[in-house]
Formats: sequence, structure tokens, C-alpha cells
Amino acid sequence: MQILRASQLQKYYGAMLILDEVSLSLSRGDRAALVGENGVGKSTLARLILQQEAAERGEVWLRPGAQVAYLPQEVRVHAQLTVNSYIEARIGDLRNMRDRLRELERQMGAGGDLEALLDEYGRLQERFEARGGYTLDSRLAQIFAGLALEHIEPGRSMMSLSGGEQTRVGLAALLLQAPDLLILDEPTNHLDFAGLTWLEDYLLDYPHALLMITHDRHLINRLATCILDLSAVTRRLTAYYGNYADYLAQRQAQYESQVAAYHAQLNQMKALRTRIKKETHGHRRPKRPDDGDKWIKFTAQQQVARTVGKAVRSAKTQLQQLEANPLENPRHVWHIEFDFDPLPLASQEPLRLDSLALRFGARELFAEAKAVLRKGERVALVAPNGGGKTSLLRLITGELMPSSGAVTVSPGAALGYLDQTGVSFDENQNILDLLREIGSDTPDTLLTLLHRSGLFRDAHLARKSVAELSLGQRRKLGLACLIHSRANLLLLDEPTNHLDLLSLEALERALLAFPGAILAATHDRAFIEKVATTIWRLRDGRLIIEPV
Repeated sequence: MQILRASQLQKYYGAMLILDEVSLSLSRGDRAALVGENGVGKSTLARLILQQEAAERGEVWLRPGAQVAYLPQEVRVHAQLTVNSYIEARIGDLRNMRDRLRELERQMGAGGDLEALLDEYGRLQERFEARGGYTLDSRLAQIFAGLALEHIEPGRSMMSLSGGEQTRVGLAALLLQAPDLLILDEPTNHLDFAGLTWLEDYLLDYPHALLMITHDRHLINRLATCILDLSAVTRRLTAYYGNYADYLAQRQAQYESQVAAYHAQLNQMKALRTRIKKETHGHRRPKRPDDGDKWIKFTAQQQVARTVGKAVRSAKTQLQQLEANPLENPRHVWHIEFDFDPLPLASQEPLRLDSLALRFGARELFAEAKAVLRKGERVALVAPNGGGKTSLLRLITGELMPSSGAVTVSPGAALGYLDQTGVSFDENQNILDLLREIGSDTPDTLLTLLHRSGLFRDAHLARKSVAELSLGQRRKLGLACLIHSRANLLLLDEPTNHLDLLSLEALERALLAFPGAILAATHDRAFIEKVATTIWRLRDGRLIIEPV
């Protein structure tokens, strides 16, 4: 049963082309992962599907009566809603369906038009059951437990929750709603390992259509039935089938095919130009002879000249057609590189934790934490949500003071901290001015840094303020600041959150080559497997050191 069909969508913002001839379809049971660079138009496509915006061309068709729901990267609550009222507002249609079923039962009992009432009741009951209406209360408890929301009182204000808690409540509401098409934008950013596993298990059994905008490679491998790649170059969508590894292999094969086709066209154009030049200058039109014997030879030469002229015209026509439709050089596709050039790190032990403890009132996050971060180590710091990862990083930076114990940072260590959300930035500050505060450099050098960090494709963005950046752009700006500071001891709080797959892979390459020391708080399982040399696990108030 087809739920969504988008055909030939074209979208501009001003003069900038965002989407070009984009088409896709989703049926019941499909689980598609939408991938592409930050700012390429993934969220724009979601808004077109939701009909929150209109395309210049093309159409979006939704099955009549189909419910569509969307989870943005950040759930923003503007009204004074409680958790319970927020949930109720989003599952209101299910409550309405339940109330209508009860009303139909009452009318049938009162002797109404039984045939008409039974017809409506049967259709509504089938839809109510498909949307999980009969299991609503049990699913509420199951989902809140799976997303680690059990501690939140139903009467608590949504405004009092952290950003991560608000997003998880928003996700819970959508899962309860069970729409015909569920669109999730980076749903794993605020989940710990237990939450990630639970969500994957839940979505594997999701009976309706699912569109995930995600960079989580484990989630893609486990759930996706297809990967939709939105190109920043062509602004078009390409579908790949299989898991993430299959997608990479198919994408590489496609790239190599495009390179081969590009060079084949160049060689063909070169051959045609050579042929035209040779034929044009190698054959001169013969002069008309005076005697009869030479006339026969002249006629033959004329025939040759006509044949040559025809061949030259044909070659010119072919050349004009190729020049009018040149293939783009795939090697000119923009590549993101995070070029860390840290200051030399002399100390072999740039960071040491000695019997470190942190308490907030009666609550103890951890105690007796002892660890040494050595030069060349890449440590993944893992813990459940609220387990103290960010607090430990802030103790190391000096933003928090320990309840007991000590943090020792080597005098030769240049500390660089990437916070989780970019809140350390001044919202009104210009991007280039922000970088100049870290270290003096020419505008061209700073623009080159931003360009290599994948922050922007045009010079206009560099003149914008931090407030105008998307979450992914803020993350890349934070990485650009780290690079510009030449830090040799990196503290990274969820470094892969909000990054597109190309940027994420570039970051992993850069960190694998980083000569200093790295401590990264992360839930990204693929990142841990690829980058980490050691794991520091906060569990039950203790810091446990484990091999990868």
C-alpha cells in the first residue's frame, strides 16, 4: 500500500536551487534513510512532504486520510504545556477515534440505522487498531521506559526539561501516535546505548512507512530498506539498496563510472578536434585542369574533397553536441577535510584524574574516579543519559569544581573543548570575528579553514551570525574553532551529533591521524569502533577503564 509519492520536486530559496527533479515513493513497511551533506535540503524535503512549504514544480501525493508526523532535530516548546498535555495533544486523533467508536456503539444500542453504523464502525475500528489505539495505554508505559522517561512526572512542565528530554518526549508522542508516515530527523542524538537498542527494536516492528534523516550508521544498517542520497552537487536524489556498507560500495562504483565517462568524453572531444584539424588542413580543394587527361583526376579529387568535407561537418556536429552537454568532472566534487595541526605535545600524560568526585546536593554522579589520558590515546567516554559525561568534561575544563579529588592538566597541553550544542558561542557574533578571537589570521586564511571544514559553499555565510547557523553548521564551526586554536588535547562532547555522513567520515579520518590526545563523550557506536583506543565507562558512580 503506497503512502507517499513525490514527483519531480523542484525548490528554490531566492535564486538558490535547493532541490531539482526530486522523486521518491514510500509504501507501508518501507524504512528509508535520507542522507546528504548538512544544508543540502533534507529538512526542506521533509517540509515539502509535510506540505509546510510549496515546491516551484512537482507534486506530493499522500494516501487519502494518511497521517504524517515529523520529529525535528530540536523539539521547541513555546507554550506552558505539561508533559501529559503535550502527549495528549499529539495523540488527540486517536482519542477522538476512540470516542467516536464509543458513540457508534451507543447509537447501535439505541436502535439507529444499523447498516450505516456498522459500516462506519468497521472502517473506523480497522483504522483504530492499525494505529495501535487498543494498546495505547500499555504502549505509553513501554515507550516511556524504553526512552528513559519514567522519572519525569506527567504534570511537569515541558519548559523545565532539558533539550534532550524534550526531544525524547517528542519522540515518545510520535511513536504513540503511530502515523502512517513517520519522519524522524536525527532521532538518536539524545539516546544512550540502551535507548538506541530499544528504539531500533521498536522501529523494526513499526508497521507503517518510516523516513529517517540520520547519520547513525548502526541504525541505518539495522533498519533501512533503502538509502536515499541527496546530492549537494546535482540537488537530486539517488536510491541505494542494501546496508550502509553496500551504499558506500555502490556510491564508490558510481563515482568511478562517472570519472570514466568524464575522461571518455574528454578523449572523444580531443579526437574530434584533432580529426577536424587534420582533415581541414590536410586536404586542399584541387584546381580545375586545362586538359582532358587531368579532368578525370580532378573529378576524383573533387569527390575526395566532398567526402572529407562531409566527414569534417559530421565531426564538428558531434563536437558541438558534446560541448553543449559536457559532463561535470566528478573529481571537482567538494571534499571536506578537518586539517588539525596541533601544537607539539611534549607530555606523555597530558591529563590525570585523581580520586575525582562530583556531587550535586545529595546526588553523587561519581566518586573515586582515577584515570590517565596518554599522548596518542583516543578515549571514548560512555555512560547512560544523565550519567555524568558532560559534567566530567566540564570538570576538566574548569567550568565545574570537583567535590573532592583533583584534575591535573599538563602545562604543555593546549586544551580544546567542543561542547554538545554550541551554547558557548555568542549568538550575535559574526563567524569570522569569532575565529579572529581565537587566533589572528587573514580573512582569506579563515575562509579557507571554514571551507575545508565543510561549513559553507559560498562566501556569504561567513558574514552571518552564529544565530543564523543550523545545528550541523554550528558543529562544524566548533570543529573549525578547535583546528584554529591548534589544541593538542581535545575534549569532544558528542562530536558526531548533527554531522552529515561525509563530514563524519572526514572527522574520523582526522582524529585517527591526530598526534595529541582525545577524550570524546559519545554514544555513536560506529565512531567508537573506528576511532577509540580505550573506553572510560561511567557506571554506578564509578569510572571503569575498558579495552575497545
